[in-house]
Amino acid sequence: MAKWMKSKFYPLRNSINLTFFLVDVITILIVVIGLIQLTFDLYLVKFVLFSLIAILILTVVSIFLYYKYRRNELKFKTFRKAQYYSFLLIPAFTGIFSIVCIFGRQYMLALVMGIILLGFLIGYTILPRIKKFPRLSRVLLVAAIFSIVVPFGFFVKGQLDPRSASQVWKMHEIDNPGFLLSNGLDPADVNGDGYDDYVTNYEWHGTIRIEFHPGLAHVKEPWPAITIGFASNTESSGFGDFDGDGNFDVVVAHGIERFGFVKFPVRSGVCFIWGPPPASCMDASAWEMSEDVPGTIENGHYLYIRGQDVNGDGALDVIVGGRGLNPRAGLKWIEAPLNLSDRRVVSKWQVHNIDANLESGHGFSFGDIDQDGDFDIALCNSDWDTLEEEEEILWYENPGTGLPAQRDPWSKHLLYHSDEFYSKGQVTLANLTADNYPEILAFTETHLLIFKNPQNPEVNDTWEIIRIPKIPEACWLTRPIKVVDLNNDTKLDILGMLTHRDGALPTNKAAVFLMEYSGTDPTSPSANWTTHVIKWGEGLLGMIANGEKWDQVAFDDVDRDGDLDIVANCEECHSLGFVFISVVWFENPLV
Repeated sequence: MAKWMKSKFYPLRNSINLTFFLVDVITILIVVIGLIQLTFDLYLVKFVLFSLIAILILTVVSIFLYYKYRRNELKFKTFRKAQYYSFLLIPAFTGIFSIVCIFGRQYMLALVMGIILLGFLIGYTILPRIKKFPRLSRVLLVAAIFSIVVPFGFFVKGQLDPRSASQVWKMHEIDNPGFLLSNGLDPADVNGDGYDDYVTNYEWHGTIRIEFHPGLAHVKEPWPAITIGFASNTESSGFGDFDGDGNFDVVVAHGIERFGFVKFPVRSGVCFIWGPPPASCMDASAWEMSEDVPGTIENGHYLYIRGQDVNGDGALDVIVGGRGLNPRAGLKWIEAPLNLSDRRVVSKWQVHNIDANLESGHGFSFGDIDQDGDFDIALCNSDWDTLEEEEEILWYENPGTGLPAQRDPWSKHLLYHSDEFYSKGQVTLANLTADNYPEILAFTETHLLIFKNPQNPEVNDTWEIIRIPKIPEACWLTRPIKVVDLNNDTKLDILGMLTHRDGALPTNKAAVFLMEYSGTDPTSPSANWTTHVIKWGEGLLGMIANGEKWDQVAFDDVDRDGDLDIVANCEECHSLGFVFISVVWFENPLV
């Protein structure tokens, strides 16, 4: 046995062999740890970082030893033998990286790593064999170097501007820190200067940021922004005075759900970030982050959150929706303590289920649907794990402001059942018929759906459905939908924003569009609809890949020129990493 071990490990007595052996073991462990993080955390960024660190270590050590021993013929010969397996690990790690990215539908990352692999193969296998062709060697060397430096785009944090040709309305950057997955958008005048500020969170990085309106002189430049907190997998955030001290706070929905018996180490929950007075609100250190509300911890994956005084006691409560398999987050409201002194004690906040079994509660909308004096909730339950046969548009009937029944599940009304929707569909409410009863609107890939309120919706679940075809340029997966008068003609217009399909959103699609109608009743068959393109798809260098995924939208006269502009966040838009769209505003040219 001792003789066998000596024969196997004798080469390690050589410092070069030992170095490569240790490097190989360490880098393999790093990649394995990254895979474990991916498996149990569903956190692709961690795997990306671990894999890149492993590849970097292999590359740097090999280059260092090459230059150290290249003039020593004996040691260089040993180096060439010892580095063989280390060099094989580089394409192996790159291949694993690409496969993981493909399964994770991160096609651009997979493409970039494929380019790196190609560069490695060119540089390592082809170039040494064609040294007698110097011109061709130089061309291939340049190609290899280019293929390796392209990923730098993912670290320059989107410093190249989006395509100007895509912008029918001029798009101005509000914030672009280069973080991935800009989720959520909510306005409030936090610093009391008369202009709306916005809170946004970045899912992969876990950061929650506030963008402050800079004043009219600098409104078309990037806005000043601060990071006020961090939470794992931040999905949504919203403003509100939740502790009753007169200052704006932020409520945050975050976390990763459990699948079956697998329990992920990053937990889900709802927490607060307590805000300071307006005079110090731009000081990031003045914001205080709370623990998670106990009743929300690890109860599914939360997606969307807003403040709302549910029971009419003057204390701002929280409504949160989410998804998950075991358990489901469903749709909940979190009751604020009545006493001011208890508001910052998160254990005093009580969680009540509106619908514990809801498949997905993303992008819900408030409105008094039955005109009984309290707000109701409408939503679309579609999500990537909602079965097609379960996709529905629903509304929940408020039992009555302040009644004990509000703490029990609310009556659920099925409005529409269809497999036409896509992940995290949204709805909006608007009174289109001037009868005070709001209609419910939603987009499918090919149509605008208007559900006409029957004026007794609490007992009549049969709503007339008006289907308005979208123009071909707008026929794509559509998520955000809002109703507002953007052209100041006193009639409501309908804004739609597209989302990519597994990375694809062609450049000939209207990524942001506006629908307006002629006549007085948009639900009338005689109404003619006209669609205006606000922004064309960004695409990837003009190709159909990794396009936009618009998430939330708000309206404000940002530049104070007398019309409403559009403020929106784009959850995804990555062109080889160089072009990001995060939080922007579109300058209204119609008025």
